[in-house]
Amino acid sequence: MQRMTLALAAVLITLTSMSAWTQDKPTSSKPAAVEEEKATGRLPNNYGKLGLSDKQKKTIYTAQSKYATEINALIRQVEELREKRDAEVAAVLTGEQKVKLAELQGETAKKAAAKKAGKTPAEEDAPAKLLAPVKK
Repeated sequence: MQRMTLALAAVLITLTSMSAWTQDKPTSSKPAAVEEEKATGRLPNNYGKLGLSDKQKKTIYTAQSKYATEINALIRQVEELREKRDAEVAAVLTGEQKVKLAELQGETAKKAAAKKAGKTPAEEDAPAKLLAPVKK
């Protein structure tokens, strides 16, 4: 089960990174030949260091856009499945457990925000006067 979860996570990361290359591209009604000439995008990591020819870059961009629609559809499908799964899991909890879960999730979010800001959770909760330098 854990291997399946890790494999799914790896696939999702790959799909997400690939969708980032192709998101927000304007659609066009131009013929494919014209589109191929002007194909642009973002090369995968480290590909820019390989000395690719313009033809190779265009081929890569074309392949990325070719699969972008299918990949984005799969990402949306995975998100929908996660939402259904989470709703089904949450339905098992009692009212008290849901309240406790919300509290725990709030604490976790607070710790994450403090960590992101560079503070420890203890510093986040401590009054400012306790953290002030002691005057002698």
